[in-house]
Amino acid sequence: MKRRDLLAFSISLGGAFLLPAVVRAETGFERYQRLQREGAASIQQEWLQYRQAYLAAYKDYQNRLGRVWSRPELSDKKVWVEYDNRLQTRRVVDFEHNEVRLSFTGEDAARLSEARIRAEFEKVVQASIRQSYQQDPLLNTVAGSQPPSSSQGVSGIRQEDIDALLRQAKQQQQNTSKGKVITITIPLQAGALPARAQNFLPLVQTASAKWQVSPALVMAIMQTESAFNPMAQSHVPAFGLMQIVPGSAGRDATKKVYGKERLLTGAELFKPQTNIELGCAYLHILDRQYLSAVTDPQSRLYCVIAAYNTGAGNVARAFSGNTSVKEAARRINAMSPKQVYAHLRTRLKYEETRNYVQKVTAALAQYQG
Repeated sequence: MKRRDLLAFSISLGGAFLLPAVVRAETGFERYQRLQREGAASIQQEWLQYRQAYLAAYKDYQNRLGRVWSRPELSDKKVWVEYDNRLQTRRVVDFEHNEVRLSFTGEDAARLSEARIRAEFEKVVQASIRQSYQQDPLLNTVAGSQPPSSSQGVSGIRQEDIDALLRQAKQQQQNTSKGKVITITIPLQAGALPARAQNFLPLVQTASAKWQVSPALVMAIMQTESAFNPMAQSHVPAFGLMQIVPGSAGRDATKKVYGKERLLTGAELFKPQTNIELGCAYLHILDRQYLSAVTDPQSRLYCVIAAYNTGAGNVARAFSGNTSVKEAARRINAMSPKQVYAHLRTRLKYEETRNYVQKVTAALAQYQG
């Protein structure tokens, strides 16, 4: 429509169509708001593409492994898995069950020796975050082109403990549809989990002080999320010690930490310092912003724990039937902390979150004591 036609059209509507509203310049604040909306939409689209690429690469890698192993294993939140180049040797650190498993198939199983077992175990002990990232075909495909800079070890096993641990090793042989598999299981020392936790305590103390959150809570969440596996990853995908999801909690936390939303790569989130700071910043957001209307500190703590897993909106829904935190807070504030905890344990939508509240609360008591 030409300008004169537009003017005639506005007159025909008796002035209801105001031309100045169409042609006036965009104000600075309006431009800021528009760019914010466009930026958020762009980040969301980037996240959806990132997630799609990750899941496709995950499935492809799983299929590749399935041609060699009858039961392929991939890394998850509490298990770190690495294969050799031919995919016939598998190295696993099971952080939850406190053991290392070395599995061999094909020619590697046929030629297995004590020297080979020791060599593979030493690779587990010596593997750093940077090295394990570089050797992971899945992460190299989608999680970020630059590997994390951290030289910190993945397993937390000390070099001087190798001989003693190998003496406890058990061997098992299994015949599968893909051939013989020999697995060497090496139990780790009973104090392995607290020893791993100590490795990250200085970072936790620094970040928790900066973001005014309880270091005991941070440690309890790390134990529950990853069992202190610095290479933790899930199918969501979420990455690192505190299982940061780049497209949700990661966006909130980066805005708080860096001043603007960013879509972080897995490579960035595998760096313990970055992961822990973002996790602490997100806990700060939940406690001081999203759930600040909950007045009792203990009740708010239970809600923050649940929200870290499922989001503040789902916590509100458990109390009010909708995502209004303000409405939910009125009901929460009329309850005792004990009642709030019981309500979360029974009324949260997802069983995973109901159990999560219990696990983090139990772990929290250990770190407070």
